[in-house]
Amino acid sequence: MKTALVMRLELRRIMGNRALLLTVFGGLLLYAFLYPQPYLNQTPLQQPIAVINADGSQLSRQLIRMVDASPLLQVTSQVASIEQAQQQLIERKVGGLLVIPEHFYRDVLMGRSPTLSYAGDASYFLVYGTIVQGLASTSGTLAAQVKVAKMVADGIPLALASTLHSPIQLSANAAFNAHQGYLDYVIPAVFVVILHQTLLIAVGLHAAPAASGSQATLLRYAAPWQLVLCRSVIFAAMYSVMSSFYFGVVLNFYGVHHWASVSQICQLLLPFLIATAGLAQCIAVLLPKRDYATIVGLMTSLPTVFVCGFIWPLSSIPPAINILADLIPAKPMVLAMLKVNQMGASFSEIQAHFTHLWLLAITFSGLALALLYRQKAKTLSSLRRAKKLLY
Repeated sequence: MKTALVMRLELRRIMGNRALLLTVFGGLLLYAFLYPQPYLNQTPLQQPIAVINADGSQLSRQLIRMVDASPLLQVTSQVASIEQAQQQLIERKVGGLLVIPEHFYRDVLMGRSPTLSYAGDASYFLVYGTIVQGLASTSGTLAAQVKVAKMVADGIPLALASTLHSPIQLSANAAFNAHQGYLDYVIPAVFVVILHQTLLIAVGLHAAPAASGSQATLLRYAAPWQLVLCRSVIFAAMYSVMSSFYFGVVLNFYGVHHWASVSQICQLLLPFLIATAGLAQCIAVLLPKRDYATIVGLMTSLPTVFVCGFIWPLSSIPPAINILADLIPAKPMVLAMLKVNQMGASFSEIQAHFTHLWLLAITFSGLALALLYRQKAKTLSSLRRAKKLLY
């Protein structure tokens, strides 16, 4: 059978597969605008806290006003005991609490170091970090004001006291994640995983055995290398369009900065899509029914996210799992895209990931070819046995 005819037949089967089209176009469009919604605010602001003011002095009230004025925090209640604050924390009316100890003002005047106590709900790490950061920076500002005031009272000029109150001046600047939020950090990597998983499902729905038997009929008359080639080309072309939409239109729509050129992204996409299509064809040959492709894609989504190295550090993942994860095309693609597109790395700096993707593309395409040859031999053998039984 001619390759052009196989290509047309494969395209016709794809266009007639509603589940596949819904996964590719409907699923990808839905994820593009649904998944980033919870992260649009980037960082949590105005987190509610409760205050236990056991001192009741002017300085403690000033601290409460400073905490409430912070863009990170909002004092929603002042309670008389820690038990009441803990109850509000359990009921999720507040996300944290501040305890100002008794004799706070007196200890400050006497040059002692009173202890401010912070507590928070660590179920959400970003929220907890915001509360601790807001309380620590506010109390640090108040401490600096007290030190400067004492130095001025001792006769030191205000300008000099402002520089002497702390021997170290902190200047913190975010190198790659300018907003220090989820959107710039997580969304580009998750988009790669979404493309990877939906491509696995789509190829599985197309190449796995179907009730109609069209797959077996096509395998009987077409060479396995033609099927692998046509499927890789068709799905790589389809997903190159969707990838351009994700990394171009969608990232720009959400204001996510990116530094990679179009040619660099295309260079990475080619082996990534071929490798993923090859892996999907290998999985499809092993599936008893094509409906199982969706189950496999969904069940492997979350593990894939965690082993790609952007949610959890690769150094903290067990070596055995890291070795298995190296067989997933999404991992080198995520690492390469984050470096070149979010961190501004040159292409030579991601050459190892680029080579990794091509090795996976060649390996999985070759394995898919071998599995299809084996499947074709079994199909032809079954047909010969059926003919013998008929005659």
